[in-house]
Amino acid sequence: MKIILKNILKFMGFVACSSIGIAAYAQDTPSDTLDLIKEEKIGSQLVPVAYGVKERRAINGAVAYLDGVEMSKTLTPTLSNTLYGRIPGLTVMQGSGEPGYDSPSMLIRGLGTYNDNGFLVLVDGFEASFDQLSVEEIESVVVLKDAASLALYGIRGANGALLITTKRGKQQKAKITFNARYGWQKPTRLPEFLGAYDYARLYNEAAINDGLEAPYSDEDLEAYQSGADPYLHPDVNWYDEVLKESAPISEYNVSFNGGNDNMKYFVLLGHMRNEGLYANTDKERKINSNADFRRYNFRTNIDVKLSDAVHGSLDLGGRIEDRSFPNFNGPSLWQNMARYPANAYPVINPDGSWGGNSVYPDNPVASIIDRGYTSSHDRNLMATIRLSEKLDFITKGLTFHQALSDNNWHRGNYNKTKSYAYSELTIGQSNDGRDSLIYVTHGTETDFSVGDGSGSDSYNYNDQYNRMNVQLALDYNRRWNDNGIYALVMYHQDVYTISGNNVPAAQQSIMGRISYDYKEKYYAELAYSYSGSENFPKGHRFGFFPALSLGWIMSEEDFLKDKSALSFLKLRASAGLVGNDRLIGNRFAYSHDFFYSGNYYFGPNVTGNGAVVEGTIGNSDITWEKSMQMNFGVDGQFFDKSFGVTLDLFYEKRHDVLASANATVPDYLGVDAPYENVGKVNNRGIELDINYQNSIGDFNYYVGLTGFYTKNKIIEMNEVVRAEDYLYRTGHPINAYFGLEADGFYQTADFDAQGDLVEGLPVSTFAPVQPGDIKYKDLNNDGLIDQNDETFIGDPNAPALTYSLQLGAEYKGFYAQVFFHGIGERSVYLNGAYFWALVDENNIGTNALGRWTPENADKATYPRLTTQPNENNYRLSSFWLKSGKVLRLRNVEVGYSLPKHWLEGVKINSARIYASGVNLFTWDDVDRLDPENLGGYPVLKSFSLGARLEF
Repeated sequence: MKIILKNILKFMGFVACSSIGIAAYAQDTPSDTLDLIKEEKIGSQLVPVAYGVKERRAINGAVAYLDGVEMSKTLTPTLSNTLYGRIPGLTVMQGSGEPGYDSPSMLIRGLGTYNDNGFLVLVDGFEASFDQLSVEEIESVVVLKDAASLALYGIRGANGALLITTKRGKQQKAKITFNARYGWQKPTRLPEFLGAYDYARLYNEAAINDGLEAPYSDEDLEAYQSGADPYLHPDVNWYDEVLKESAPISEYNVSFNGGNDNMKYFVLLGHMRNEGLYANTDKERKINSNADFRRYNFRTNIDVKLSDAVHGSLDLGGRIEDRSFPNFNGPSLWQNMARYPANAYPVINPDGSWGGNSVYPDNPVASIIDRGYTSSHDRNLMATIRLSEKLDFITKGLTFHQALSDNNWHRGNYNKTKSYAYSELTIGQSNDGRDSLIYVTHGTETDFSVGDGSGSDSYNYNDQYNRMNVQLALDYNRRWNDNGIYALVMYHQDVYTISGNNVPAAQQSIMGRISYDYKEKYYAELAYSYSGSENFPKGHRFGFFPALSLGWIMSEEDFLKDKSALSFLKLRASAGLVGNDRLIGNRFAYSHDFFYSGNYYFGPNVTGNGAVVEGTIGNSDITWEKSMQMNFGVDGQFFDKSFGVTLDLFYEKRHDVLASANATVPDYLGVDAPYENVGKVNNRGIELDINYQNSIGDFNYYVGLTGFYTKNKIIEMNEVVRAEDYLYRTGHPINAYFGLEADGFYQTADFDAQGDLVEGLPVSTFAPVQPGDIKYKDLNNDGLIDQNDETFIGDPNAPALTYSLQLGAEYKGFYAQVFFHGIGERSVYLNGAYFWALVDENNIGTNALGRWTPENADKATYPRLTTQPNENNYRLSSFWLKSGKVLRLRNVEVGYSLPKHWLEGVKINSARIYASGVNLFTWDDVDRLDPENLGGYPVLKSFSLGARLEF
């Protein structure tokens, strides 16, 4: 057995050196993970903070740390998809699974403003995108969450910051690691719609409800049910026709790490490929139009000791991204697959032409495989050079730092496209009087044409940007006796140039912090930033943002020092002011601009006349949002550091939030009113992180539990004057759902013999109603159901609650890890083609099987069916609002680290194999679709195999 394994590993080593083939996975062993957890609890671990690093025990602010090892447990093409539930305070919401565009939405500590809640993302200290970095180049991810940790970002820090730190070389003999993994993806859930027979049967019922003649005869229904006439009575499942069962995903990386006292290096080369779910795309016309995303990553981080006093580094990181897609709008394609009924037409007619008709013109299968493809080619390069000089000749502990960083991105396009003809199939008579098929052709069959994203093809346009950063800093770090002091002062300038924009975006800051500790037991820090942005008027572009934080390590006190159960206990508190300069509307909202418009009409002229018109009135007093943030935290470790707890409580008061004055200025002004800093929002919450790890002989295990809860409330938003108090959005959470309160269905007894509502029941102003329509509460008791009866009906889509549970164990090289992730206290609005049957010729989903009928009046879960527009039933109300809580089995992984004596003689230091699954099970209250992605390219689950080789 040992000889066989040696031969296998020799082959694996050859593959690794050749950068070909088998699956591999870069991750420390579970026992290493346990050691890492224990090291974190000691408090001496260095953690990245704003423009520097600190020992964990010295941090007074709310800073959450995630090691790159934890992120690498999930096979996903997008880095942010590794962060679900991993970091307290970071909300990650599942998005589309579309290759190349599968980034989730994220929030730090929930919603703090009703405007832009986007946060800063910095890679190695400079603002940059991070989603397409390889997980294998990531050392850590840190989330900064309170004013003490964010003060240095000043005018841009209010929404939090995500710090990405890439790996660097270590002083060691050269180590080569080859990692590869291969997996298969499939949708977690696809919507279910009725087959042709049930669709026709229910369509007849809807027509009869409307007083119309049933369009489908008994013969039609029989043909649909038997399937005997697949062309004139087709029964097509569009999802089965367009999609395949699964799609492959793969990732390969090789890295080199090593160095000596004078130079250290980390080098990585990586490749990721994520293929789409579209079927048969490589068979028609030799053109592969499947969705496809290919990424090539490279990174070289070099640290050099130029002398005892001078150190430098050069970082080069970049990637190439190639995306290709069918030449048809993705959201429209998925909308059509949901909207088109099974009996619309056959995919292909008897004569080989594409099926289609004027009501459902875009055959979903033809849209995929007979229109060609569009593609984009992205190139990104980020280069950073740093120098630092020790100035001990001036005073011991003083260092001067300089950094210059340039980040450049460019997109080009290549599109090979065409159009196709389709035929509508009807029945007629031939010259001899017999029935025959008649083809009515629509559209035009064309040859392929090539475009580059310009001109009429500009929907897939070329673009580029460049970001240049300069930093100069002095820091002072000195200890004497029981005292320690650290001081930093820094100048930072960021200039962001976007193609087509003549005015670059620019920010400048002077920032710093002064930290003091006594006996490494009492800590105090003052952090500050004087920062500004050219988004604001001259003379009002800069602001001062201070924050004060305190820390007390109680476990160092004599009255706790000898407590055997207590290993570490620290209390933290912080308060400070930070800003948010993300404007809404006009970028330069302080200026009153004019622009050219071609939409003015005079007399019978049917073409627009050009004119120069006024834009939104400028506000010369406009300023940034201001956030006063307070945080109280506790860090504890118990029982020889086996049990750890971190608890944070926070409160934020956001003011000067921008709101349009249109709400309170009459329309006869004739121009959009200015934006004003009148809004106020309060946000508060709690974060908890608990972990426990232990060993019983050779059996190691650990448990981790995280959870956080946030709640915000709009205090002021310049809201329009409303007729009733319950109509106001002020006083409720940001983006809360407002609509009508459903009160069951109208029943037959609610109408008199003439079909009118009986006396005492309110009348809907939206549409005439009949039995089976949704009944609503008349909240103001005026006898009418209208917009004045809308009230708060549900929580926002963004969850207030996020939690996760991690379980892991290891025994003699075998290991298993299970990770659950959940969100709660959120609502989802079920609307559109996926849920509303027959609206705008929509398909009928399986949810409509519970429709109201006289026989099912007491058990109905869906309103009566109708073929007519129905503004009463299909509108935002509590009937269509469901709980959006979700619990996922986010990740499962099992593996085995081969014993070292098996590897002797094959020049492999370690080898590991594993299998994992992502999004394996989902528990929720939403039927038919994933509750985090209600339509479009679906959320995916994946299964993968891999191994890790280290030389």
